[in-house]
Amino acid sequence: MKMCGPLLFLAILVPVPLVAQGTSEAPVMEREVFEYPVIGRRDPFAPLSAGDELGPRFEDLGLAGIIYSPERGSVAVLVDRATERRYRVWEGDVIGGARLLHVSETEAAFLVTVFGVTRRDTLRLRAQDKE
Repeated sequence: MKMCGPLLFLAILVPVPLVAQGTSEAPVMEREVFEYPVIGRRDPFAPLSAGDELGPRFEDLGLAGIIYSPERGSVAVLVDRATERRYRVWEGDVIGGARLLHVSETEAAFLVTVFGVTRRDTLRLRAQDKE
């Protein structure tokens, strides 16, 4: 009986592989699939990549000036307040996730898209910039 004690102790320390009998099939793993109705909404499972919105953010841009020419097309001169870099934007151009819709003598109208939500925003020249 004294010999059973050490063998039992050894059996507890050394794991014995268990072999399933009678099953030769591999386990089947199923992946959960999500569906989301995208009618008028952004897909929450899509990555928030910049895509066409590379460059400055619209919120960081200010209207520095306007080159107004109804015959040849007007240009809005924008400045990135963070880097002081200037951009010339013609009607129809996209910058910072915003498309320039219309330029008048004192303001520039944009269609801004942020995370799939679109709004209209207008930048106006300050009174001291017009003189």
